[in-house]
Amino acid sequence: MARREKSPVGKLPSAKPREGTAVHAKGHERVERILDAAMDVLVEDGYAGLSLRGVAQRAGLSLGNLQYYFPTKQDVVRALLSRYLEGTIRRVRERMEAGAREPARRLRQALDSILEDQDSPRHFQLFAELWALAARDAMVADALRVFYGGYREGLVELLQEAMPELTPARRERRAALLMAFFEGLSLFRGGGSLASASVPGVEQELRALWDEFAEGSAEGLSPRRRAPT
Repeated sequence: MARREKSPVGKLPSAKPREGTAVHAKGHERVERILDAAMDVLVEDGYAGLSLRGVAQRAGLSLGNLQYYFPTKQDVVRALLSRYLEGTIRRVRERMEAGAREPARRLRQALDSILEDQDSPRHFQLFAELWALAARDAMVADALRVFYGGYREGLVELLQEAMPELTPARRERRAALLMAFFEGLSLFRGGGSLASASVPGVEQELRALWDEFAEGSAEGLSPRRRAPT
């Protein structure tokens, strides 16, 4: 059976079947089933319990069928991260496009979407498992490194849409800071073991700080507050 080529190290594969085949629609449905099954196994049994055979069984496919799309366990993990990133950026953009045109309001919509995404215990458990493994598993570390590179690029694009007056260098720096902030915040949300340490009302305070950040950004290029480059 023909196999799909492995993605090179340092690049997340798209969570989609190959274009231009007669089974493209069926392939897309199978890929989604595979990734849903892999997510279930990771959340329930951890990375140590993840195997291609177990995922295939849960997805109702043969092992050979699964390996046509994902030859290795590493390919499955990379595709899971790719699907999560694509979905997150898409949801944020949809919220921004549905809101007002003012930069501050658009960024508030982006924040609300990110906070809603963090409320998912399954997503938190997925990343908690991968974070713990990254220190001793080079493949997981590489997949997360690429994931966060894509995450930062997505934030850069969102900042460019909402605040085109910022220089490219400032967008890069702000995107990196925002990514670190959101990931740190996620430790205290989403049903993790540290959630009980969170302070009531922190989301409301965060929204107030976010509004100040957005308004300050809009004023940052005024003659009286010249922004660094």
